[in-house]
Amino acid sequence: MRPEVHRSNLIQGGIHAQVAHVAGLVAAALLVVGGGVARADDARTLDLPRPSWLTDELQAKIVAAGPQGLEIPLPDAGPDATVNPDCLGTAPPYVSPSGVSVTAVTAGTCMVSPAGCTMNFIFSDGTSYYIGTAGHCAGNGKTVIAQIGTRVDPTDTVLVTLAAIGTTVKSWNNGIGKDFALVKIDPGFKVVPGVTGALGPTGVFCGDPVGQPVMHYGHGYIFFVEQGYAKFGEVVPDLTLVFKFTTPDGYNWVGYGLPGDSGSEVMNDAGLAVGDLTHGVAVAGLPVPGLSFGTDMQEIFSLIGPGYSVVTVDGRSANCANPLGI
Repeated sequence: MRPEVHRSNLIQGGIHAQVAHVAGLVAAALLVVGGGVARADDARTLDLPRPSWLTDELQAKIVAAGPQGLEIPLPDAGPDATVNPDCLGTAPPYVSPSGVSVTAVTAGTCMVSPAGCTMNFIFSDGTSYYIGTAGHCAGNGKTVIAQIGTRVDPTDTVLVTLAAIGTTVKSWNNGIGKDFALVKIDPGFKVVPGVTGALGPTGVFCGDPVGQPVMHYGHGYIFFVEQGYAKFGEVVPDLTLVFKFTTPDGYNWVGYGLPGDSGSEVMNDAGLAVGDLTHGVAVAGLPVPGLSFGTDMQEIFSLIGPGYSVVTVDGRSANCANPLGI
């Protein structure tokens, strides 16, 4: 029997715990927009450049390592180590009746090349596995290097395993509402469809998400404590009069996104995939937490085509025609 979609207690708890915080963000957003400070060009992508510690030499070693990947201290950045927590987060092992692997490509994992971004959901065409991200993070034909494992050694040093997980086969970088990329995962990797191993997706939501509580798990950071934690918010009516949307399938929510969050998966409080995160508000070129923007699932499926489905946390195939994969 297929498990029924149920509300995630973890997501609900996070939303209730941050009611006051979100209320503050709403006020901040209204001050920015209502005060005439924000302009269409103030919506900026939330990617980071490829980290400085990822030299051409190190990248070549990672690519050469294949599906085994290369384990490095996090980060291998010398004096910048305390302020550059790239890829701190959860990279859960693969566990199934067929075996266990300490490394796997997991939904919501951290990308370090071509840019510092976040991967979102696992997709399948029935033959191969894919993983999504923002189109501005990975253009067509680009090799994507991402985290496939993490551990802490006896000295409390965090070590991550990075690998060239696959190649971008579809990519659109056309602003709010049309910003998505699909990376074909090398078949040598195990795949974990659950975000951080346990959170959804439980299915997909292809309608207008306005009014829904949402969360995303991204690898963006400004302060160290922000890294590797779910961020919560609520979808508000589209601000198309202030910010330029490429398609009606763009959407926005009150809740902070940070540089490095580009590509993050966005889910509602039932764990249904709502879309991805691509943009945030900036003033004078600096990100201002308060409003985030993305491409919704209706547009994502319109872009990639009907032959693909999101793989749910428990292995079902969900799409707009069959939102729960039942």
